[in-house]
Amino acid sequence: MATQSSDQKLDLIVAEMATIRVAVEEFTKLSGKVTVLESKASAQDTIIVSLVAEVKHLKEQVNGHDQFGKLNALRILNVPGSDSETGLAACVYDTVLKPILAAAKLKGDLTTLPQVGTTITEVFRAGRFSQGANKPPPPIIVKFTTPSIRLAVLKNKRINMPPPLVAGAKRYIIVEDLTPSTHRKLKELAEDDRVEKAWTMGGLIWATTKKNKVPFKVRSIFDSNDFILG
Repeated sequence: MATQSSDQKLDLIVAEMATIRVAVEEFTKLSGKVTVLESKASAQDTIIVSLVAEVKHLKEQVNGHDQFGKLNALRILNVPGSDSETGLAACVYDTVLKPILAAAKLKGDLTTLPQVGTTITEVFRAGRFSQGANKPPPPIIVKFTTPSIRLAVLKNKRINMPPPLVAGAKRYIIVEDLTPSTHRKLKELAEDDRVEKAWTMGGLIWATTKKNKVPFKVRSIFDSNDFILG
């Protein structure tokens, strides 16, 4: 076996060093490209975060505007009827609202008992009746003439809610008229195991948790439950 001379060994070392130098140069170039890409990705992440925040803000503004338009309205559930019904305002007033407003007057929340014409500005069904048994009637949206009458209904409905006219029918339920987004978040919170109770006041969601009985206001309905509940 031939023995390499010192010059041959030196040539091999020089050749290997040249190969290593080329590899280092290539690595340096790639490293520089990676740094540039990381910088671009970071800038894009910043833009994305900003856009997400802006979209959330716009959604909150639109939802807030829509909810503001519902501040004089309430939603009444389980009132029977049909697609061809007439005189809905008088029916809702006599069947559901009048007993509650009369109780509010006795309590002092109202100075007089308002009649149907001075109570309701608009009333309509939110949808059509579904065919088949056990299908609930579409909710009724009632828009009131003044915020004070609406508030009197809300304050006195729990104790003074009249019984259904039809035997065996579900009891009447009166709730705030909410936007789809607000109603969806309210439902999500109400069904969360960590939540003791969730409700709305003036279109805003309030809640208590099983760990903390102090009511708190939900700042954004577009936040996750984990963020809202901490």
